[in-house]
Amino acid sequence: MKIFDTRVHTEGDYSLRRRTMANVHPLRPVLTSLAVLGFKIEDSSGAVTRIIFRLYLVLVTAGLHYWALSDVVWYFRNRIQEDVLAESVTVWASMATVDLLIWKRKSFLKILSTVKTETEKLSLEEQRRFKYVVWTVCFLTWGFNFLYITQNLLFSLHVDHDKYFSNTPLYFFYKGMSEKQIAIFIRIDRSVECFFIQGTLTMIISLYILLCINAKLWLKKFDDYDKPASSTYASSFTLDDVRCFRATFDQFARNIERLDDVFCEIVAMWLLMILITLCVRVLSLLNPRTPKTDRIIENTVLALSRAIVTLFVVSLVSGNVYDESAISLNKLEALVRRKEPVQNFAVYHEVQIAFQKFSFFPTQLTVWKVTPLNRSFLMTCIGMMTTYVIICIQLNPSVLNSLSG
Repeated sequence: MKIFDTRVHTEGDYSLRRRTMANVHPLRPVLTSLAVLGFKIEDSSGAVTRIIFRLYLVLVTAGLHYWALSDVVWYFRNRIQEDVLAESVTVWASMATVDLLIWKRKSFLKILSTVKTETEKLSLEEQRRFKYVVWTVCFLTWGFNFLYITQNLLFSLHVDHDKYFSNTPLYFFYKGMSEKQIAIFIRIDRSVECFFIQGTLTMIISLYILLCINAKLWLKKFDDYDKPASSTYASSFTLDDVRCFRATFDQFARNIERLDDVFCEIVAMWLLMILITLCVRVLSLLNPRTPKTDRIIENTVLALSRAIVTLFVVSLVSGNVYDESAISLNKLEALVRRKEPVQNFAVYHEVQIAFQKFSFFPTQLTVWKVTPLNRSFLMTCIGMMTTYVIICIQLNPSVLNSLSG
């Protein structure tokens, strides 16, 4: 008897699922948002549309590399400032994230195909619940992006025009502009850069979080063992059923490994960006007050808000993938022990192989294949960052005097 074939669906359930899920990807809102930002992952059906999106991708990617190289060149001519360095780190992280995803596009497409296939196996209620999560995350991501753009439009400019235009094509033309035209151009230039830099980076972070949430749903097929009817399976749990369980779990482990292969370096880069951003933002806040202090505070609040959300949510949802996979694998041993007759050696050997493989190759998401993403890693990062903030405060006499006073 095949346990995985025992779930019963009505014909109406299947037909409704085909109509609702046939041409709609569960992550469609986020994928469409990335296409608007220039990073269309899936191929378009039409040849003309495919060419248009390829040209758009080339244009946006060229812009990302141009902004990243311009920031590098800027430091050869100017003194390093904390707030400027924090913005440059974000530009470099966004560029590297897009480059890595383009490089691993084939594996990423397989992950998206797995997401669609596994989501279609869920009940309609679970599909609606995940769809609500996707729309909520997408809405919040665009909200973050528009906050970044708004602060560029609202705050007053304190810019040295010679330095600002030194790495742009308008370096030889800006002197002919009026002061009002220069201010308008700088605001538009910053807003466009912020739209693509901050928008792309934040949307890809949201996509990774949704992929981790969806990965937990891939284990829903093992919930059949918790049903009351599963007690009848125990008396007929054969060697073929154990091997079927193992094959299904191994397929899940391979999908998680593919997801980790695509994002492990990217996640490591995000965490490095968060660490550097925290360091330089704290230093910029401890400096004496200047005309740019209000703008620096606004940027710091937005940057640290995204950093905290990324660090906490990514660590928690990634750790839940490992926890849920361990719970699902333990159901195999529980079912074998529940069987009344004495099990033969072959069944226990299959169970032992499954647990040994999970011990040596756990189904977990990592940071560059070095350390797993879980709550322990989160607490380590929090402790390290807290220590840094305390050291910065202790080394700054003005802050110590204000705190003591």
